[in-house]
Amino acid sequence: MSISNHKTVKEYTRRSLNESSMTKWNWYRHINWVNLTVIIILPLLALYKSFDTPLTKNTLQFSISYYLFTVTCFQAGYHRLWAHRSFTATSSIKFIYAVFGTSCGLGSIKTWVPIHRAHHRYIDTEKDPHHIRKGLWYSHFGWIILNPKVKVKNSIKECYGDDLDNEKLIDWQSDNYHELAILTGLLIPCLICGIFWNDYFGGLIYAGVLRAFIIQQNSFFVNSIGHVLGTQPYDDRKSHRNNWALSFLTFGEGSNNFHHEFSADFRNGIHWYEFDPVKYHILSLYYIGLVTKINRTADTSIVQCLLQQEQKLIDRKRSQLNWGVPIDRLPIISSDEFTKWAKEIAPERALVAVAGIVHDVTPFVNDHPGGISLIKASIGKDATSAFNGAVYDHSTAAHNLLATMRIAVLSGGTEKIVWKQQQAENKDVPLKQDSQGNKIVRTGEQATIVKKTFRTADAA
Repeated sequence: MSISNHKTVKEYTRRSLNESSMTKWNWYRHINWVNLTVIIILPLLALYKSFDTPLTKNTLQFSISYYLFTVTCFQAGYHRLWAHRSFTATSSIKFIYAVFGTSCGLGSIKTWVPIHRAHHRYIDTEKDPHHIRKGLWYSHFGWIILNPKVKVKNSIKECYGDDLDNEKLIDWQSDNYHELAILTGLLIPCLICGIFWNDYFGGLIYAGVLRAFIIQQNSFFVNSIGHVLGTQPYDDRKSHRNNWALSFLTFGEGSNNFHHEFSADFRNGIHWYEFDPVKYHILSLYYIGLVTKINRTADTSIVQCLLQQEQKLIDRKRSQLNWGVPIDRLPIISSDEFTKWAKEIAPERALVAVAGIVHDVTPFVNDHPGGISLIKASIGKDATSAFNGAVYDHSTAAHNLLATMRIAVLSGGTEKIVWKQQQAENKDVPLKQDSQGNKIVRTGEQATIVKKTFRTADAA
């Protein structure tokens, strides 16, 4: 068998294995043992040893400081710089990011960036590397300790990008990733704690393994909890959400809903109260010249998304309310029919005409705030003038309530006159439709509100 044929067989075998279901006989072949060791086994061993390894004050302070430094290198470097190109930096800053970003144990720039880009491109689909609809466990760390399916592998390849091949620093980091990860993730914290206050093992455990473990888990929380719990102020078509608690855990990466909508923005939110230290880190470097360019989404684009989402939520609430039968669906009757209906056919019903629309106000007669006599005086008659100020200029709530009592439209084009008048007096409102295309009525635009009162033709 030739070498090329041998490779083809191996690739086919791996592909078949990836597409097959996990069973009690082949489960171990579905496991990525390197990732399992780094993500689960090594931290468990460190946690076990921590019970008989005292955590000194100096080691604790250094662990926190080193955590903040390395998580900033990862979030600013791996995520915002290389994955999304949201800013450009000098060679010295990029070198620091590339070296100390490895201390988190999440892979090289060449491996992590395409995975993250694939997540953005194929979110909530089968091509999403950490698909939330496969469950919290899978989206949290199941995806990284299990070998990916072929669809996911292909989506990652699609998102690799030429930019990752055209930078020598990225190539160098990829070629030396394991050595750099051991150096920055284990040896440096071990040596610093050991040389300066004789706590080599404490530095290895707390500032080394457990620090990296916390960074990893917080990053995974964005993939899992960040797609289940939180708000969606910019768009709710996908699962990404803003979660303020995650922002504190991840040092500013919790505004997932904002980030997925404006991924090229160097910020992870626009409000001052949104916790995002990495944003201020990048700004500080920009002011002293170590960051040469930052990408910021135009405020108008952000406000547009906010308003569109708010409108969508309003429309959903609106659809659950009773706004009355739409005017164009009401039966059309003549003025004579209205008079006969009110006085002969159904005299027990309280029918009134307002702006060319017939309303059955029978259920409301006894509850009328102005008294029974006032409303009875309008039964069987045109009450347009009385309802719009001749007797009392009714409120928006009253017009909304009246709309729920519509039963017919008087013929003669009166209803068209009303709607034309409303359109002419509200030229700043281009469309009277909600985001789903349904006709809506805004405050002050109810068909029964008229600027100039008139009587319905021939109404008794």
